[in-house]
Amino acid sequence: MSKERDYLSFQIRRKVTNLFKNFFIILEDLSKENPSISQEKYNQLRKRVLDYGNDTIRELEEDLKQFKINL
Repeated sequence: MSKERDYLSFQIRRKVTNLFKNFFIILEDLSKENPSISQEKYNQLRKRVLDYGNDTIRELEEDLKQFKINL
């Protein structure tokens, strides 16, 4: 990989990771405000956020491989 592609890949991974960390905060707030959400349901939703975030990172990195990047 080129330095440019490595940098772009790092930034994409960092920003998507920050996005799903913020979703975790929202999920925690929601579970505190709504005690009817069981721990099992909370864990299921948390896993879904992680899965979607990781899938998004993988897909973006695959897409990134299709481009020649020069700065």
